Amino acid sequence: MAGLHRDSSGLFYVHYYFDRRRFKRSLRTTNEDEARTLKRRVEETIGYIKQGLIEVPEDPSPNQLWQILQSGGRRRRLPSISKALSLGKVCSDYINSYAYGAKEKSSLKTEQHHINHFTRILGTSIPFEDVTTEELQQYVQTRQKEPGIRGHTVQPVTISKELQTYRQIWKFAKSRDYVNDDNPVNDIKKPRTSQKMPFMVWEEIERRISRGGLTQNEIDQLWDCLFLRESEVGQFLEQVESVATSIPRIRYLYPALAFCAYTGARRSEMFRAQIDDVQDRVLLREKKRNQSRRVTFRHVPLHRELNSVLAEWLSVHPGGMYLFCKNNRKPLEDKTARDALDHAKQRSRWSVIRGYHILRHSFASNLARHGVDQYKIDEMVGHQTDEMRQRYRHLFPEDATAAVATLDFGRHQPEERHVLPLRL
Repeated sequence: MAGLHRDSSGLFYVHYYFDRRRFKRSLRTTNEDEARTLKRRVEETIGYIKQGLIEVPEDPSPNQLWQILQSGGRRRRLPSISKALSLGKVCSDYINSYAYGAKEKSSLKTEQHHINHFTRILGTSIPFEDVTTEELQQYVQTRQKEPGIRGHTVQPVTISKELQTYRQIWKFAKSRDYVNDDNPVNDIKKPRTSQKMPFMVWEEIERRISRGGLTQNEIDQLWDCLFLRESEVGQFLEQVESVATSIPRIRYLYPALAFCAYTGARRSEMFRAQIDDVQDRVLLREKKRNQSRRVTFRHVPLHRELNSVLAEWLSVHPGGMYLFCKNNRKPLEDKTARDALDHAKQRSRWSVIRGYHILRHSFASNLARHGVDQYKIDEMVGHQTDEMRQRYRHLFPEDATAAVATLDFGRHQPEERHVLPLRL
């Protein structure tokens, strides 16, 4: 009546038939003896149901049936309204449960985008409690085949973020007694992600591209890894200044980019900056460090050159509380700032730069190069992951050469020696 299956991760699954339907459920164990015991319990319970010794609800949902089978007929309390709650309804309740300001609008917008994929693939009307590990695993497989950006299919990291949203929705449903079962995301076999490449200097990226054989998507990914030396940051700011200062509607762009370059601020933090936040040091308003608070703060010393740039900008500032704003005094937003940057770098060597964030990781990289303590870097740039630190905590090529040259194994070399050419 039931069969066992072991997947590549070692977990056991049980297959069983009930009312002419086939079901598959995870036993959440890698122990074969335990799995066989659970399988026998399922078979015995199905037998008792057929003999009329155990009653089940009329037309039970897959989750209700599984709760009965795995418990040997001892049903846990089932929420009386569970059948009326669809996936769409629970997701809607989840989004609406957040009071104003409890979560960033951008975060809720991203979660709603994920929800749109859930309801499109799984169906809006499917009972929430019937979304099992198997349904979500099928969801993952479907998403992996769908088109993403830059000619790729949807990337594993995107799918992982979507599953994290579903995990949060399920926790919300659990807190409302909408479900009793375990979170189905727990046993999902997530697609593997690739570690991001380390940041690279300009000439290293150009050398890789010059060898040929790369697709445009691969070339774009290399430029995503670009970080700028201090001199290159200066040259980039000069390019922006030469363009932006002559166009009244994007006059804010040069001081805004200088602000990011000298503080390591995120673009969103630059948007939130207020005039009075700049004194002898710069106050940055951060919204990613602590989930229990709307805003946290950190400080970065005010660089003398940034002080000069901001002083000149404030002499022509349109007015209002925000440090950077449009001519109508309204704060900047994503599209406005992105379009302004695209205009300033078009038809120049800087067109390969993806966005404002390059100035943030270049800020951290150049501080690391100067030997600034990692604790201080983290303090100035805010929350960082170990993966991000690994991407920039490496020496510049010229520094690496000098570092290796300091090695002395006590072997005396002739004063004059021939250096063999490197053949690639």
